[in-house]
Amino acid sequence: MTFEIEINNKPVKVKRGETILEVLNRIGIKVPTLCSMKEFVPTGMCRLCVVELEGRDMLIPSCSFKVEEWMKIKTHSPRVILARKTIIELLLANHPDDCLYCERNGTCELQQHAEDMHVRERRITGQKSATLVDKSSIALIHEPSKCILCGRCIRVCTEQMGVSALSFIHRGVATSVRPALEQPINSSNCIFCGQCLRVCPTAALSDRVNFSEMQVYFHDPHKKMAVTYSPVVAVAIAEHFGFKTAKNINAVLHTILRKIGFEIVFDTSLATDIMLVEMCGDFINRLRNNGPFPMFTSSCPAWVKYMEQTHGSYLKNLSTAKSFSQISGVVAKYVIARQKSLLPDDIYLVSILPCTAAKFEASRPQMTLMGISDVDTVITIRELIRMIKMYGIDIERIVAEVDEDISSSASMAGKLVNITGGTTETFLKALNHFLTGKPFAANFSVPRMINKDVREFQVQVGEHTLGVAVINGLSNVSAFMSQLPGRNDLHFVEVMACPNGCLGGGGFPLSWSKDSDKRCIKNIIEWAENDTIKWVHHNSMLKDVYETYFNSSMPSNFHERLHTYFVKRNVLI
Repeated sequence: MTFEIEINNKPVKVKRGETILEVLNRIGIKVPTLCSMKEFVPTGMCRLCVVELEGRDMLIPSCSFKVEEWMKIKTHSPRVILARKTIIELLLANHPDDCLYCERNGTCELQQHAEDMHVRERRITGQKSATLVDKSSIALIHEPSKCILCGRCIRVCTEQMGVSALSFIHRGVATSVRPALEQPINSSNCIFCGQCLRVCPTAALSDRVNFSEMQVYFHDPHKKMAVTYSPVVAVAIAEHFGFKTAKNINAVLHTILRKIGFEIVFDTSLATDIMLVEMCGDFINRLRNNGPFPMFTSSCPAWVKYMEQTHGSYLKNLSTAKSFSQISGVVAKYVIARQKSLLPDDIYLVSILPCTAAKFEASRPQMTLMGISDVDTVITIRELIRMIKMYGIDIERIVAEVDEDISSSASMAGKLVNITGGTTETFLKALNHFLTGKPFAANFSVPRMINKDVREFQVQVGEHTLGVAVINGLSNVSAFMSQLPGRNDLHFVEVMACPNGCLGGGGFPLSWSKDSDKRCIKNIIEWAENDTIKWVHHNSMLKDVYETYFNSSMPSNFHERLHTYFVKRNVLI
């Protein structure tokens, strides 16, 4: 049902059920907000979006008030502007004055609102917080003194991820956002997914930047700098810098990374094929030994940490195959190194991913064997963008160099596994080949789990009828796990912690929008469909890699290099 209301003395058609803020956004009137997030029920707690409503003495929050027929609204009256400016001044009163050195300088929403409100002097003086910066986590930094209590991180962590690592503590002026019992992030049940980083309007939560620690190795004559990256990174860089989709974004990214100083550049596609082969081997062993089932995927490090913290009795159900990021380290140090007559320790490997939890994964003791870590440093897409700017690379003028590398002989699985459901589809097709030697039905595919929650289905693989589940987003895991005891109809479960998989990861640019998401998903699928090698079992290079490199000549058993184990974690929840 539609009706008219009056906004700034002009009639506007609205739909019943819309909030005032939704109407204002639709008709092109910008109103500042700090607590509001799309797809979340509005709370109106920041009060920055207040408007003046005829017949009301108090200003009202436009984000949580729904339109009604009688409304006459003023969005930028002197009273409204003064209220908004005062709110910003109150927030700045006890906020640190270190903008020039802040991680969010230039991208801080509070800074932008102060600019928009023309705040040019400190009229209100408050007490600065003396809270210490929490640098205990390998993935993120928590700086409570910069928190403006908008509650976004709490809502994302609780409602979207189902983790609840953060909450409001204390009352009044002492209120702050902390983990349980004010413990450090590293002692909490945080899974390092990074979703809080993407919604924090200031630098209260920010990246643990790792590119500084690796820069010294660019000038170390005893190290060869190598870099591996997820195909999602190439698509995200293209989107961020506005590349034409027709441009060879993979070649462009190769060129960028070489200009930064990396000598060995390859993507994670071959490692993904190896991961899927090892997952198939793990699954076939379970078939022969009657379980344990279902086998859960273990390629998402945030999901793995969540499992270790909350469902320790099911750790044996996780596939022992390492993630494609970690296997890329094995490829670099035991395949590429031998091809170039190098020792594994001669290579310093950097992994670029859309995932902040991968920083934690790479630091796990299990990922270092005989003193050699699979991956030496993990950086996110955000960090790569900073490096591109730091090294003065002109994206507009860059000329892509043709650069054949080991990842050119890989299947499209390297792209598809980044979308929820992609791992399941590529795994099942590979498994069918290993069990039957025959191709799957040509029309078999797993629907992309974009904005879907859970999907279950059965599929016939040889003589086995397999129950399969795909879970999109960690918030759907708890209900799924609660009904798992007693079920014997499930054999394979894919879980991606972030909504829509790696394409919703915590390492994407902060300016990322829903439209960017859609274009990125479209581009990665189109790129995958254009690959000449469609499925893992079509990759003839895999046989050569296993026969030539993953054999008895390896310094340690190749199975130990490609597989890992998991530990139950006791954390404060």
